[in-house]
Amino acid sequence: MTLQEKKYAVRFGDLAAQVYLTERNTPTLLMLHGWQDNSGSFAPLAQQLSEHFDLVMPDWPGHGYSDHKGADSFYPFFDYVDDLHQLILQLGDRPIYLVGHSLGALVASCWSAAFAERAKGLVMIEALGPMSEREDKVVERLKRGVESRANMKLPRDLPSLDAALKLRRGINKVSIEDLTPLVTRGIEQVGDIWRWRHDAKLKTESIYRMSTHHAEHLVRGIECPVMAIIGEDGYPELRSPMAEKRKAWFKNLTVEMVEGTHHCHLQSQAKTASLIIDFVTKLHLTALSDVN
Repeated sequence: MTLQEKKYAVRFGDLAAQVYLTERNTPTLLMLHGWQDNSGSFAPLAQQLSEHFDLVMPDWPGHGYSDHKGADSFYPFFDYVDDLHQLILQLGDRPIYLVGHSLGALVASCWSAAFAERAKGLVMIEALGPMSEREDKVVERLKRGVESRANMKLPRDLPSLDAALKLRRGINKVSIEDLTPLVTRGIEQVGDIWRWRHDAKLKTESIYRMSTHHAEHLVRGIECPVMAIIGEDGYPELRSPMAEKRKAWFKNLTVEMVEGTHHCHLQSQAKTASLIIDFVTKLHLTALSDVN
């Protein structure tokens, strides 16, 4: 299996993607990476998954090889849902199943609610629907978000690719080997230095975050089966009392725990891939039997 580079034209510019597309009558996994990552986040799983599915692995706007948005765009969350929808429209009538990690899962959950008639299945890695916060935080959130734009810093320069790999290993607790596809896609050499490709505006804070009630209504709008894959040492919020309440919002949710931190899909690759394969295959076979 060899991943191919492809670009999808959307309103703001081009979304870059790594794809494995065939003429097989198989589901297509649309794999959506997390914040400040890129499609290389899923590269270590691609070989195993490609034995069963076609793959479309885009870089979000401002990430990886995708274009950056204009100077006036600070990547508000719901714009990602629109970007995703524009991409999905270009995939035609392929049976699409969404697999998202972190930010990718948050966006995919919202799209699955808004376009419930199209969503066939959703896998969320280290997520339980969109992020939210208490309504009384709205003023503080607005102030911090606006101030973060004024204080925006450019991505730090690094002396070598090895330094970038070691930096990400320290943050993500993932082996150098498994981080290499992500880091090499997310960095470029400029003269004697190495510089992250992602748009500096991505690091500014959101000026708005939806309330818990908004998040609940979105999750309750998801009709398709959902599987959440949670790292045993991932975000504590995903193992909190609030997380238990969130699980009850889903109509059809399966939760699986795997070893690892927030990037548990890279730390428990075989288990994660196996869970995805079993989940999507069963859904696809059920859909085929319903048609027949």
